[in-house]
Amino acid sequence: MTYQNFQRARSAAAKAQRHEDLIQAATGVLEQDGVDGLTLQAIASRAGVVKSNIYRYFETREAILVELLLRDFVEVIEELEKQVTKEMTPAAMAQLLADLFASRKRLCELMSQIAPTLEKNVSIECVRHFKRALLAEAERASVVLQRGLPWLRGEEAMAVFLSIHVFVAGLWPITNPSPILVTLYNEQEFAPFRQEFAPALFGLITAHLLGLESVKELSA
Repeated sequence: MTYQNFQRARSAAAKAQRHEDLIQAATGVLEQDGVDGLTLQAIASRAGVVKSNIYRYFETREAILVELLLRDFVEVIEELEKQVTKEMTPAAMAQLLADLFASRKRLCELMSQIAPTLEKNVSIECVRHFKRALLAEAERASVVLQRGLPWLRGEEAMAVFLSIHVFVAGLWPITNPSPILVTLYNEQEFAPFRQEFAPALFGLITAHLLGLESVKELSA
């Protein structure tokens, strides 16, 4: 690919647009080749820029993935705010949350890679920014959870949402096994290992919420 039409972004607006162009290019690569196929060279080729130019906006490929994860996470919170308008049962809340995450494959895959991969190849400044943004969104989510489950205290609602993060990160790789494991699990002997993400996530969230509710009732 040639880059004869490439021009360095100089104004704030141009830099913001270049940043967004790179994010959109990364999105396209992810949709086509998955996380494993996301390289800075692939992003540069799709965006029509030289690879070295990406470093003006992102320090590593993982920094790009972290931003995409955060954007997807914000979408979940925004949808949650729209749908939770009144008090709900724990099971209804669990179903809504499970559906919201299950419908976002990219988010779930990236959440499963935060601790083992994504946060290990970025600077402390990048991680600090990500964690602050994540906490801010979790606080938004806790307000919504309290709207639907008014018996939850603020710190409990925050803990619930952070626990859901752990559930998603743990369940996603287990419920999306490699082709070799898919073949193995099709054998009757190993069938118990087959799990579906949405029902499993629903079960974990439901059990967690019902447990919290029961503790409150016992201590009342």
